[in-house]
This record gives sequence, C-alpha cells and structure tokens, in this order.
Amino acid sequence: MKLFTLSARKLVVLTACVMCSGLASAHGVDDHSGDPAYARYYHQAVNWGGCPPSLFTDGSTIQCALVTVPVDWADPSQGDITIGISRPLDAPSHSRLLLVNAGGPDNSSASQAEMLEQLQPQVEVDHLVVGVDLRGITDGLGTQVSCDYAQRSGAENFMDGDSRNPTVESVRAQQNWWNRSIGPCLQQHATFLKSITTPNHARDLNLVRAVLGFPRADLFGVSSGSSLMAYATRMFPDRFERVVLDSNMNWLHLDWQRQALSRMSMDQLNVQQAFIPFIARHDDQFHMGTTPPQVMTTFQRIYQATSQHRMGSVTPDQALGSLDGTGMWVFWDLLVSPSLSAMSQALDGDPAHIANAEQMAAMTFADLRSQSSFNPMPDVLQCNDSGSTDSRSTAQKIADVRTYWAIGASTVVDKCQHWPWQPALDRRLESRTSVQALMVQNEFDPSTPYSEALKDRLANGPAARMVLVNNATTHGAMFDDNACTTNAEFAYLNSGVMPVRDVVCQAKPMHSFAMQDAVTYEYGYPAMGWWLPPPPNIHQVSWLLVP
Repeated sequence: MKLFTLSARKLVVLTACVMCSGLASAHGVDDHSGDPAYARYYHQAVNWGGCPPSLFTDGSTIQCALVTVPVDWADPSQGDITIGISRPLDAPSHSRLLLVNAGGPDNSSASQAEMLEQLQPQVEVDHLVVGVDLRGITDGLGTQVSCDYAQRSGAENFMDGDSRNPTVESVRAQQNWWNRSIGPCLQQHATFLKSITTPNHARDLNLVRAVLGFPRADLFGVSSGSSLMAYATRMFPDRFERVVLDSNMNWLHLDWQRQALSRMSMDQLNVQQAFIPFIARHDDQFHMGTTPPQVMTTFQRIYQATSQHRMGSVTPDQALGSLDGTGMWVFWDLLVSPSLSAMSQALDGDPAHIANAEQMAAMTFADLRSQSSFNPMPDVLQCNDSGSTDSRSTAQKIADVRTYWAIGASTVVDKCQHWPWQPALDRRLESRTSVQALMVQNEFDPSTPYSEALKDRLANGPAARMVLVNNATTHGAMFDDNACTTNAEFAYLNSGVMPVRDVVCQAKPMHSFAMQDAVTYEYGYPAMGWWLPPPPNIHQVSWLLVP
C-alpha cells in the first residue's frame, strides 16, 4: 500500500490554516470596524430626542435616536437605512452597556427596555440600558416598507372569518393569495428586504455598541430576541460578554417554521390545561362558567355564534384571537378578559352587548379581510434566515388546525414557498460555536416552548446555565417579580456570577393585575433543586371546536 506523505512546507501551511481557523472561531467574524469603507458608520454622532408611544409603554421615561447602518453589510455602496435605539431619560451612573431586544420579532425594543427598567430597576445598577430595534419593524423607529395585499378571490379559508375550518381548496387559495402578495413586494423592495436577516441584525447590534463608545456590551434578549442575541455572541464573542436569554427559541439550530410548529401544540396545551381553568376560577371577570367544562361550553357557543354571524361583525378568528393573548399575563386584564367577557354577554342577542363585543373584537384581533397593506418584515426575516422547512402535507396541516385550534391556523400558509434567496444563517457557525449565556425559562411557556429551550441547554453543555421557573405558565420571565429568578439574573448581569449549576425556581400562583390565584396550577412533571424535568406531555390535548 502506498503511503501518503506531506512535505514539510505543506505541513507548515496546513498547520497555519488550522491555527487561523481556531483564531477566527475564538474572535468571531470581521465587523469591518477597521475598514475605511465603513468608517462613517462607526464614527457617526447620535442625536437623542423623544420616543413615540408603543405597545407596552408611553415613552415618557426614555429618549430615542436613529442609527444609520448599511442596508447591505457586505457592500456599503448599496445605500443606508436607519434603526431605532433608546436609553433612559435620566440614566444613572454606569460603566457597562446592556443592549436589549424585545423579540416579536416586530416589537419595539425601546418599549421593552423602558418596561424592563420599570419592572426590574436593578437592571440599571452599573448598566446603561439601551433598546435596539431590528431593521424594518413596524412598532418602532427606523426605515420601514409597506406592501399591498393581492386581490382576494373569496376562496381563501379566512374569507369567512374562520381560519380554523379550512378545506384543501381554501388552503390552496390562501397560499396562492400570499404568493401573489409577497412576490411583487420582494421585487419592489428587493435590496432592503434581502438585508433583513439575523446576521445583519447582529452586525447592527455590534455597531450600536461601538457608536455608543463601549468596547464590549452585555445582552438581554426576550423571546425571538433570544435567537438574535445567541447568534450575535456566536459572531462577536469578544464584543459581547454577559448574555441573558429570556424565553428561549431553539437558537441551537434556528429554524423559524419548526419553531412555529412546536409552539402550536404547546400553546394549545397551555390554553386547555392552564388558562381555561384560570378563567373558571375568575368567573367574576370572564363570565364564562365556574368549571373548565362550563368555560369550554361557553366558548363553543361563542365560536358557533360567530360562525353563524349571530354576533354582529365578530368573526370566529376574532373570538379565537382573544386566546392568542393568553400567553402573557399583562394582556389578561387589558384585552383577554374584556373581550371574552363581552362575547359571552353578547350570546343573549342584546344589540348593546353585541356592539360592545364588536368593539372589543376589533381592538383584540385585526380582521385580515379588511387589511389592504402589510409590513413584510417579520415574514421576510424568517424566510431569509432559514427558508421553507415545513414538510407537512395539506391534509396534515388541516388536521393540525383542527387539533391545535388556538393558533394552528397560523401555520397553514408557507410564507417562504418559492423564496428567491438562500437561507442566510451560517450553519457551520452554529455547529462550531457555543453560546455563553444564562437562560431564563418558564416551564409552560406557550410561545417559546421549554422543550426547545431544553435542547439548547443540553446541547450547549457547560457554556450555558438555565433558570427554570417550575409551573410558570406565561411567556416572558421578565414580566414577573420572582425573587429566585431575578437574584440569579442580576448576580450574573451585575457581578458576572454564573450559577454553578442549573436553578429551578418555583412560580407564584397564576395572576394578573386584577386576578390573583391562591394555589399554583401544575400539569407537568415535578421539579426542584437543580434538576431540569422533562418537557410537558403535549399529547394531553383533546378538546375540539365544532363550527
């Protein structure tokens, strides 16, 4: 057998390449800060001014500014766009920078940063807290685009206001309508829309750090913001230090469509096993019954009344849209309870009650049939990042919609079908890097399921630690004042002390501003100490709706 041998020169070259590869992995990718072509971005001035009101806050305690970024980080000659950032109006003294992203992905990070400061003021100990918006978002500052919906044929499965009762023909019609809507949009705004990717968002984040004059920054990402911050620390590990990921997507292998499918079943389980019993315990607020079967019967009656057009203009989708707010307790008093209560009262046919239900329904959930235009940013981000990965047949999609009726209809249309650009995520970067982070996770989170977060934690090994809130049923640990959780978070953020092992905290009873439970409702596996339990059994889903 002939042996293969390397010359001394080739061996030196190969060794040097391996060493360079390791160096690149250790220090991340080039951020172009030393390239004269990007100097104007890194040396720009920041002019602070007022902030617009947003989803959660009125902007009265923060300032906002626009930061100019290249529309294409690979080619700055393609032009510029702007993104919005925020900071506290009267920032305390600080030596560190904390960059905040609100997730959504179409949520205002200015609003989220302001709310974080209000709910957890210890976040400002030694930190300047800065919210950083994603490029193109609706609920914030910066460059945006709007696109027109295509003309509807009338055959789409949302045309009767009931997306939860599709047929093969109506699903195909809705897919065709979406393709006819997004196609011209992508052509008209190709340069800008192609740039909406998680890697570009991470570069924007790094630029904000530099423009504000900090050699390094800490990161706080909520929900889909967890995937951005995880990717950012992969790209720039020498620029980002203490990273807190609250309500985690599967950022180990970021895939937006697969994430939506895991959310579909977990959301349904949460509605049935946690929230419907909560409604029953607070009949004085919801007026739907004092037991879970009574509540479900009332909701079935609402669904049928809207399907049969006996509740004025209220549609089945609007009735079900009320349940889409159940993942976050801050919405329970503001939207969920008032809308469900109004609809349950409107079952008596009283015109005044129906008018009230119509008003609440319009505030809770926009009727897609009345919308003429849309901001494509959230869908474009998902398609640019990971493309089309939902391999289900039309028949399976229909079956899933009927089983997971709470939000299952949101997965019927493949928004990335025939996408013109290749996925932007670097799978090699994901596979060869780990994410140094403190993960904070609610056990029964319906929007970013614990099952996916646990994959992140186990595969990431000792680089990460998880703080799991046992029995917590909502989305966003930052919204709850749990001393166990915040102690772990701020020991890390403020002092750099990472827990030596995973931490299991115990949730408070379910509550909102106006509704308080006396006991914690549990439907998963017991958890205590540092042991992370298995994810809940999603096969408990059993209740169906009949139109």
